[in-house]
Amino acid sequence: MPSLRICRLFLAACLLIGLPAASHAEIRTQYHMDHDPELEVKPEIKGYSPKLAELWLQALARPEGEMQRSVADAIARGHAAGMPGLEPAAPRLVELVVNEKSHPAVRLAAAKALASLAAKETTPELMATARKAGTELRLIVEPALADWKAEGFIPDWMARLSAANPRPRDLILAIRCLGTIGHTPAVGRLLELVHDTKQRADVRTAAARAAGQLRDQGNEPEVRKLIAGAKPSVLNRLCAVELLVRHAGTEPQELLLKFAVDPEPAIARIALARLLEIDTQLVIPIAEASMNSPDVHVRTHGSTAYIANPTPERMAVLAKLMDDPHPDLRRSISSSLLTLTKRPELDQPIRNAAVAMLGGPSWRGQEQSALLLGSLDHEAAAARLFELLDSPRAEVEVASAWAIKSLEIAEMLPMLLEKAQERTALKRKPGAFRNGDLPRGIDEETAHIFELFGKLKYTASEPLMRDHVAKQFELGEATRAAAIWNLGIFHAGVPDQGLANKFMERINDMGPPPDMPKVVMMCFVSLGRMKAVSKRDEVRSKFNPDMSSNQDSEIRRWAVMQLFEEDLPPLRPRKHSLTDWFLTPLDE
Repeated sequence: MPSLRICRLFLAACLLIGLPAASHAEIRTQYHMDHDPELEVKPEIKGYSPKLAELWLQALARPEGEMQRSVADAIARGHAAGMPGLEPAAPRLVELVVNEKSHPAVRLAAAKALASLAAKETTPELMATARKAGTELRLIVEPALADWKAEGFIPDWMARLSAANPRPRDLILAIRCLGTIGHTPAVGRLLELVHDTKQRADVRTAAARAAGQLRDQGNEPEVRKLIAGAKPSVLNRLCAVELLVRHAGTEPQELLLKFAVDPEPAIARIALARLLEIDTQLVIPIAEASMNSPDVHVRTHGSTAYIANPTPERMAVLAKLMDDPHPDLRRSISSSLLTLTKRPELDQPIRNAAVAMLGGPSWRGQEQSALLLGSLDHEAAAARLFELLDSPRAEVEVASAWAIKSLEIAEMLPMLLEKAQERTALKRKPGAFRNGDLPRGIDEETAHIFELFGKLKYTASEPLMRDHVAKQFELGEATRAAAIWNLGIFHAGVPDQGLANKFMERINDMGPPPDMPKVVMMCFVSLGRMKAVSKRDEVRSKFNPDMSSNQDSEIRRWAVMQLFEEDLPPLRPRKHSLTDWFLTPLDE
């Protein structure tokens, strides 16, 4: 009998494979200053020396084993990164794999490179090598052969399934490859392995998974055998559910529903995933129970059913997951709820649930409900959001400040200015910045409040904004950048010479240390927005038309165009050359 420890380790591995993917893009606390002006930063282009491939081919022909291994590793990594022109290395690589006198590390590296290149033309040589090689090499070669549908190796895998005492790793390798290649005649022997209680847990589960891959019907009797009796083992139940991963129909669905409520999460998540593939409505009867599971994957599958089949009554249950311990799930839920509010019958129930969550004690729920209500422009939440600016959790502070900014309620401006002044005084408290005593989210929170002042052109805040222009690291990069961005809005088209001088001082301040990058960028933005033509020559001197495109260079280009009222040619995309190779041309 397989040991209980092996079973538990295997189940733990199952649970750790992957995290639930968000069904919608999460709600992000973005800054207005990052999008006003809206500038297009060109996508980075990967670049490779055209001489690299030729150089590596020459090095691969050398006799030194360490050189051969390094080149093979580089070829695999380069191809994975999108480097062209490496396919001609395949003949030499296969020579190294086939040659039994090659160092084992060289053979492994060359095999990995061939698998990366998908060099199917080397199939005959790799099959011959796999028949004589040790397990380490076959663990690389055989999966590649299966991916390439090398049917000539099927007899070898089948023979291993029936061998008297195969090593477990070799047996599992054959099982997986037969599943990958889709060899349905293997099902009979695979099922024998599934039912063989003398086999190890990993062998039985691998056989069940492969048999489930190979058949989309007919495994129901095998499943019932596995779960017969008053208390079938976890291993039997896991093998049983694996046999149903491609099945559909009345009987398989009944079995899957039984497995979907299994107390073992590794079993329940497989069953729920298959039921959702067949029809999301099948999960509805057990969705709420699934959302209360201790396992994040099971909770995610339960929420998927409600998201796909929403009703007003289900929104309150779904909204509870905005307080989920797993960050990906709670973010996914809040963004999904935002999307669902587009349906008129769901809008108010979702708002009600979010307001209730915002008023609750949990910081996770407060954060996500603040983001949701801010996105919905739910002004009734303003008072509670203002309270949460003093939350002990930075996540809640920042989300609440962003939500208040999104609401744009002019009546809140005086109290927000007072709050911003309090934050500024706290930052300037002697020793607070140096000793790390400031609240973690204070910079981001204050920056969002400042941006609201700019968005609503709240000029009563201008003295505070001006107070943030000089280099004061304790006030925070985002806060100072937002203050400078605001001043540009307050004086748009009407330059203030004093401000223009201060902005140029920030740009020219090389330190040590120089001023913060975002602060400098916003100085360029505000000079351009104010039309501070007295500084246009200095601004132009900070711009080079040969710069590659990034946020900083695009902002400088924009500022020059504003000040000179002329168009400039687009900046070239940034070329990212991968140069950290073990061997590169000397003349580059």
